[in-house]
Amino acid sequence: MSRSPALARLIAAERQFLLIVRPTSGHGPIRGLLAIGALGVVLSIAFYVGGATAASLYGEYGFHPDANESVARALTPAYSDVSLCVTCHAVEYRRLTSATHAGIGCESCHGPLGAHALASPGTPEAKVKVAVPTAEVCTKCHAAAVGRPAGFRQIVPANHYVSACLECHDPHTGISRRPPVVQHPLDHLPPCVTCHGPDGFKARDQRHPTVSGEDKVCLACHLVGRGPAEDQ
Repeated sequence: MSRSPALARLIAAERQFLLIVRPTSGHGPIRGLLAIGALGVVLSIAFYVGGATAASLYGEYGFHPDANESVARALTPAYSDVSLCVTCHAVEYRRLTSATHAGIGCESCHGPLGAHALASPGTPEAKVKVAVPTAEVCTKCHAAAVGRPAGFRQIVPANHYVSACLECHDPHTGISRRPPVVQHPLDHLPPCVTCHGPDGFKARDQRHPTVSGEDKVCLACHLVGRGPAEDQ
């Protein structure tokens, strides 16, 4: 009967071991004892390292299999469910679920707000101001990285239009549109912020960054052909 290559290698290794521990020469017993002793030392070290590793893990996570679960149950939840957010923020939720950020939980960008969502109306927790996401939050997902799907929207922040994502992007839809183009003449008019500042008769969007009173700063985005491309 033919032997498989794996079985043949196993038999050859067994014969080699037997030649070491039971040699036919006069010096065989000494060599055999040394080999057995070396094997014993290796096994002892292996058992010691394995035991030490297991002990460190048990020391960190506890000996009882349910210890971690008990500790977790005792913690106060920091996050809430999106269904609680929608009870007060229905407009933002509709925009979120109808665009590219659909499926992203509110607290993925706004941080843990469990106490806020569960608070009774009128309490300090209910009145807490929800943090506006920073560019750092956006680039955690959208900075170009090897391994992300090719169809996923990625940017190289240093090569992008501006460093503040929300200057151009609606955070709930993820969509960016070209800034409105100035439709009226600019000759003999006061600076743009006179009419389009926070207190102007046609105030700019609340997410718009604060800018200086110089028109050239405004026109860098609001002239024809300026600003980011449509829906990028």
